[in-house]
Amino acid sequence: MRLSELCAVVGAEIQASASDGSRPDPEITGVASLHDALPGDISFLANPKYARQVATTKASAVLVKSDCNLPPPAAGGALLRVESPDLAFARVVPLFTKPAPVREPGIHPSAVVHPTAKIGPGVHVGPLAVIGAGAEIGAGCIIEAHVVVGDEVVLGEGCHLYPLVSIRERCRLGRRVTIHNGTVIGADGFGYDTKVSADGKISVEKIPQLGIVEIGDDVEIGANAAIDRARFGATSIGPHTKIDNLVQIGHNVRTGPYCGIVSQVGIAGSTHLGAGVMIWGQAGLAGHLNIGDRVEILAHAGVAGDLTQPGQYLGSPAVPKREALRRFHVPHVVERLEKRVAALEARLAAAEAKND
Repeated sequence: MRLSELCAVVGAEIQASASDGSRPDPEITGVASLHDALPGDISFLANPKYARQVATTKASAVLVKSDCNLPPPAAGGALLRVESPDLAFARVVPLFTKPAPVREPGIHPSAVVHPTAKIGPGVHVGPLAVIGAGAEIGAGCIIEAHVVVGDEVVLGEGCHLYPLVSIRERCRLGRRVTIHNGTVIGADGFGYDTKVSADGKISVEKIPQLGIVEIGDDVEIGANAAIDRARFGATSIGPHTKIDNLVQIGHNVRTGPYCGIVSQVGIAGSTHLGAGVMIWGQAGLAGHLNIGDRVEILAHAGVAGDLTQPGQYLGSPAVPKREALRRFHVPHVVERLEKRVAALEARLAAAEAKND
């Protein structure tokens, strides 16, 4: 594909890279990172930390933001100016890679489908999948190998469950929900009652978890995540929310629409997220909290109280980012002051000794 053709696909403006101001139109044959690209490849710059690599890349073209002020690569590649390099590159990649495997409609002979389950038109059920009693599978769903869909589960149309996903009984998924390998929806929430008798014996009794999980339309959930069923009512994931790998969401948690929850985040039971909340890797949220719309919780934060105002929060306990950075800076200031005080004390002691 010629560079000019590719530009038409992503709506890019070509910055001249030749010394005479001409616009070369090389053949583009692949995609690669700035570091690994060779002539014929197209790459992209989305994170400013990699800006230095633009000058040294061998790529024939680099997608950059419209307002980027970097010069073209020294090797003669062109800069393609677009509104979002990430989105443009996402459109380019399928042009040079094999398409995803096509799952044809039908039920594999080794799958176990209960006679009372309702299977919509165009559904694919893979090898050794299990669909329980009373389950309803919407049109065009893809249920891959070794997936378990429990009794009375409802899947909206166009869902895609990758291998080894488990959807426990009575949970409900909206339309076009994608769940990646190994994720469990609707396992029991963590609820126990511990008692100590008069003679000191400890007994632990499980609190029944009788609710369900409800997942809205166009949600995507990564691999090996766990979303617990509610103690009563529903754990609820709002539409268009995106959840990364290894996330744990406790019972009766509710998220608003358009939330993002990144890897290894843990959210304890009955915490409620507003719309557009973003939680970055390894953050932890205590239970029974209210997190307001457009709150962004940065990596490694520990949230122990409500966060109601939009903005970025950092630290443990999490506070507004500016305050957290000030707190992080204080120990360094104290250390410098201690050194200055020690130096002044030494000078004072030397002066006193001299006077004596």
